Amino acid sequence: MEFLEGESLRQALARGSPLPVTEVAEILQQAARGLNAAHKLGIIHRDLKPDNIFLTYPDDVGAPLVGALLIGNADQGRAQDPPLRPVVVKIVDFGIAKLRESGPHTQTGMVLGTPAYMSFEQASGMRSDELDARSDVYSLGVVVYEMLTGRLPFQSDTPLGYVRKHMMEEPPPFRAVVPGLGVSLAVESAVMKALVKDRDQRYMSALDFARGLTSATQASPRDQARRPVPSALIVSPPAVEVSEPPVSTKIVLSLEQSPPDSDAATRVNPKDGLKYVWIPPGTFMMGCSPGDTECRDNEKPPHQVTITRGFWLGQTEVTVGAYGRFAGATGRQMPPEPVFEGRALNPGWGNEAMPIVKVTWDDVQAYCLWAGGRLPTEAEWEYAARAGTTAARYGDLDEIAWYADNSGRQRLDGTRIMNEEQASYVTRLNENGNGMHEVGQKRANGFGLYDMLGNVWELVNDWLDEKYYQRSPTQDPTGPAIGKYRVLRGGSWRDVSRYVRVSAHFGTLPPFRLDGLGFRCALEVDIP
Repeated sequence: MEFLEGESLRQALARGSPLPVTEVAEILQQAARGLNAAHKLGIIHRDLKPDNIFLTYPDDVGAPLVGALLIGNADQGRAQDPPLRPVVVKIVDFGIAKLRESGPHTQTGMVLGTPAYMSFEQASGMRSDELDARSDVYSLGVVVYEMLTGRLPFQSDTPLGYVRKHMMEEPPPFRAVVPGLGVSLAVESAVMKALVKDRDQRYMSALDFARGLTSATQASPRDQARRPVPSALIVSPPAVEVSEPPVSTKIVLSLEQSPPDSDAATRVNPKDGLKYVWIPPGTFMMGCSPGDTECRDNEKPPHQVTITRGFWLGQTEVTVGAYGRFAGATGRQMPPEPVFEGRALNPGWGNEAMPIVKVTWDDVQAYCLWAGGRLPTEAEWEYAARAGTTAARYGDLDEIAWYADNSGRQRLDGTRIMNEEQASYVTRLNENGNGMHEVGQKRANGFGLYDMLGNVWELVNDWLDEKYYQRSPTQDPTGPAIGKYRVLRGGSWRDVSRYVRVSAHFGTLPPFRLDGLGFRCALEVDIP
């Protein structure tokens, strides 16, 4: 065998901080070319990890090296100062690699590979003859994630734990892993595409992945830089205690700095054509509102939370028209049309101003990445929904939200029907023509956001844990690390008033498609 002198990528990573983006892009480029040569021969590696990516340092530094990476000497730390020397990347250890056409194949349910880096298909026990290049792309995505953040996307103490996380969890955003990491959202999005569980939505080849990351690293400086954090929004509690505050009660807002470019607190995202509103950083009381007697146990205890970074949030829920642009650009299918008790709620998706519904967790994640963002965390969502208020709602419910009482032809007393005629509740709503409405028809909250309550439930990024508030961090909480259900917020057109409150939250299984479930995205980069 060829004698290799140098070090593994694992050894390089062990020296400390994450690698610079340019170095990561070059390592990926070289690794992708090697993998592509194997894939052309029908060979799938199946065990890509930093231990199997080797960095060699040619002695003849004057020789031309195609695509060679200039990297710091090992004894000088992380490529900080000259002298620099070229490195050539090698893919090693094809110990469990298989020719796709060769036999015998592993049986369905047999898992081979290193758990922390194995693809979703491998974790699911897919037969080896069904694996293709996209399996290696996923594993390579895990490696790139680790190079950029210094951490794996999933953490577990057991091999089975890693397998479960690859199958059921989404990799956390970079900022949730390393707060303040100076990696652009474009680069993050390029990596996350390699880690999509549906391999049809992944890069088709390792070379495509390398091109995607290289393109992201070459984005304009305006796209690369994260927005500076304005001074904090200070939220103070009311000066007097009130047991039943009116819904319009405000708390004191002291804004030391206006939103960026004071004339542009609202901007249109050129990617999806929707308006986004700047939400400044600040501190608020999350959970059960003062005097709210309808709170459930999972809304308690109320606790102070600080959002340390401002962000852009969709002014409305994502519309059918915007989702149609996403589907056209990516080739993704539109979800099934919403039908309530046999009645079409938006026939043929004809009304593009309606919120998109019947979307799965994967649909939502893919859309937000395409739009240049992500789902908001539950804490970000509630902070934005409250917009400085302490009450259970940011205004009179009929003025701000579509819900069971007002979303049909005639006004209903949804609470009475639910309490006294629960068996006929759905029938009554259907007979009354209740349904979703075009976005932005009700009054906005203090931040200028529409339909934060009512119309459709909104998915946020967190897993649901009924007791999470008892141990929630005080800064930028991102929710539990694992779970079964994803959190829903805001209530919908078919819900009674007690569910349409800023602190109310429930859950749904990620694959479910619901006729009252939509979403809006958050962006961290500047919008031109």
